[in-house]
Amino acid sequence: MTQKILARTSGRESVQHGEIIWASPDLVTAPEVSFSAYIKRIREIGVTRLAHPERVAVIIDHEVPVHSIAGAERNKLTRQLAQEWSVGHFFDGVGITHPLMVEQGLVAPGMFAAGADSHAPGLGAVGALSVPFGFEVSMVLATGQIWMKVPETIRVRLHGACRPGVAARDIVLATMQQLDDEATSYRVIEYQGAGLSTLSVPERMTICGLCVDAGAKSGIAAVDQRCIDYLRAHGVADLQAPQSINSDADAGYAMTIDLDLSTLTPRVSIPPSPNHVREAQAMSDVVIQHAYIGSCVSGSIEDIRSAAAILRGRKVHAEVNLLVIPATQQVFQQALQEGLLTELTAAGATISPSTCGPCFGGIAQLTAGERRISTSTRNDPGRMGSNEAEIFLASAMTVAASAITGHITDPRAYAEGGAA
Repeated sequence: MTQKILARTSGRESVQHGEIIWASPDLVTAPEVSFSAYIKRIREIGVTRLAHPERVAVIIDHEVPVHSIAGAERNKLTRQLAQEWSVGHFFDGVGITHPLMVEQGLVAPGMFAAGADSHAPGLGAVGALSVPFGFEVSMVLATGQIWMKVPETIRVRLHGACRPGVAARDIVLATMQQLDDEATSYRVIEYQGAGLSTLSVPERMTICGLCVDAGAKSGIAAVDQRCIDYLRAHGVADLQAPQSINSDADAGYAMTIDLDLSTLTPRVSIPPSPNHVREAQAMSDVVIQHAYIGSCVSGSIEDIRSAAAILRGRKVHAEVNLLVIPATQQVFQQALQEGLLTELTAAGATISPSTCGPCFGGIAQLTAGERRISTSTRNDPGRMGSNEAEIFLASAMTVAASAITGHITDPRAYAEGGAA
């Protein structure tokens, strides 16, 4: 899939891994925390307009609602620049970049996206190749092109279906357990197989978005009818046939991993890295003070439904603060209409507007010695406040079960209705 996409966007019939190519991204995404710096940079070298403004999406999502003077000034500048530079797609406080792009129908199978944010690979959920480039995005804004080496692909074939209490997060953590940094370096992880059809598009965003934390360049999921149906429901027309986008039968891979989803168990990433993975049931001695459900790789309606199902009729532990942030305003409204937010607040959760917020330490910071279990992306020291706080990463179901008990908890008994 990766080679097909990069061949098209570089004007070639085909490309081979290891080649250096110039590609033209179909979509460029930049949050408010970096967009103004990119514009400043290209202005300094004499650029006065974007190469393809219609392909650019700028999103205010990190500090929503704004809670600092610096953030207010940055958001104001971002609004001004988006207008002055005729940005094609501008979103102000309505959701986190990656799920928002898919929800808004701006991403289609076979597209190549360049993202300023490290978890841009989440767009791979719908068969797009989305690569995080950091400050190089300024080059794309100025020229419409970016150079890159064609990466190899690791194939992950999914079989069967997850049992109750096991989620998409556990799939990607199980994948991480079979790959080290050397195996994933400058490679794309491609998910395919019959088990993929059991996952919704938001669940595929979880497994693709977190590939970067396994050390991979990006993640991408094969296109199937479930994906096509989701995109049509979100206004995407003129979809290509899946076989023209998916990998050919004789495609070559750097390596192949097979995962039987029915055998997976809930897992937890322990600090200081997402790829330090342990079984949730072995972590019950870890007491927590905070729990968080949200971020660009979680906070979907499916995550909120699964958390609400576990918390239904139960209470958050008296010494735990549970924060829930729907990924987009559309998800927020849907959760409201389904009564899920009412159930969560009745259980003791706090609900906040859609924002990246806690994931980068913007709100709900931790003090020294505190622990949080979270559905967010990273657990580096200092990521959510004090360098002496600890962050554990897990699925929404594991976070919800842990919020009830006050310690890291395997959610399977709760998901099956077997716990008091």
